[in-house]
Amino acid sequence: MQLPYRKTVLENGITTLTQSVGSVRSVAVGVFIQAGTSDEKESNNGIAHFLEHMSFKSTKTRTAYNIVEDIESRGGHINAYTSREMTAYYARILDTELDTALEVLCDIVRHSTYPEKEIEREKSVVIEEIRDTLDTPQDVANDSFSRQMFPDHPYGYPILGSLESVRSFNSGTVREFVLDHYTSRRIFVIASGALEHEHVVRKVREMFGDYITPDNVRKIPPVPGAVQKEQVISRDIAQCHYITGCRSVGYSDERRTAYMILNAILSAGMTSRLFHNIRERYGFAYTIYSFIDAFRSTGLFGVYTATDLKHVGKLDELIWKELNKLKKERISGEELKKVKAQTKGAMVMGIESMHNRLERMAQQHLRYGKIISIDESLKKVEAVSGKDIQDLANEIFEESAFHSLLLKPLR
Repeated sequence: MQLPYRKTVLENGITTLTQSVGSVRSVAVGVFIQAGTSDEKESNNGIAHFLEHMSFKSTKTRTAYNIVEDIESRGGHINAYTSREMTAYYARILDTELDTALEVLCDIVRHSTYPEKEIEREKSVVIEEIRDTLDTPQDVANDSFSRQMFPDHPYGYPILGSLESVRSFNSGTVREFVLDHYTSRRIFVIASGALEHEHVVRKVREMFGDYITPDNVRKIPPVPGAVQKEQVISRDIAQCHYITGCRSVGYSDERRTAYMILNAILSAGMTSRLFHNIRERYGFAYTIYSFIDAFRSTGLFGVYTATDLKHVGKLDELIWKELNKLKKERISGEELKKVKAQTKGAMVMGIESMHNRLERMAQQHLRYGKIISIDESLKKVEAVSGKDIQDLANEIFEESAFHSLLLKPLR
């Protein structure tokens, strides 16, 4: 099952990472920038995401149409996304068209022109995107809870930014973020599929070899300590959206696999505890799930549900019944075996997609500076014990550390 990864760091610090998969005829390739919402200030919140949009508008040699047409006319697909930790530009393409995909991706990262006219037009697009989330109660609840848990900190900023911040953007705002954060040591060109490592490195060197920038190490401000205990927001909606949660462990914590299993026990599939013991047994909610959001040294655990206002109190009791059960009672061997099988199945089936392989490589290398093989990951899952789960539950599920957000109808 294990396929080797190969890594080459150019003289300027740009990293090329590949995995050759001989059984396919396609390639997933991406340029990943270690820059995202975590690198923003309140005044320019949303600029990483806005820059991602602007990179597709024009380069020195391509129009917006040409950028996409050069990939789609060859049977491929191109897209991008922004997260709190990174920005990704990626493509899926036939192996015979890998050079074109690499050229287009490197072109939009390195040679985008950011014309003021396009900036003004795209500001309107992103403002409509923000308004769309403001009309989506679940998005409002999640964004509000993140800001509540990380007040005045980039971890709590909405990835899209605010209406006010986006309206303030101009070419200077965009170029300043590029100069500060699209630096060579924070650029990773990663590919998986039918490829040869040396060929990919050669193409990256041709397009990026002379891209020399000052080092700019990411500096995340200290996480604030004070957090609002309860938050209630009223909107013209038909249903309550309730989140309860706490600060938790970060992705650098060695117990991250046990944490993943703990979350799966609560929320993986229709046999998970939250779904089966609350939704199916009581019928108070259509949607209920737990979630984890991990940063380097801290993270967020929460439970989300949508329900009628009259059921919120009872649902909170039922949620705590499940959390306390994990603290007091060690999970049975049979249930732990089932959840491990679910987790391992998702891992193994996931890597059958070249894009999933690409994402896995990017996430792991940007977080840990290395690739954890699928075989090693499966062993880590198998090594998690019932005691590991119970100990972690007792550490995280401390009721006094939990906070809540209620988004409720106006009447």
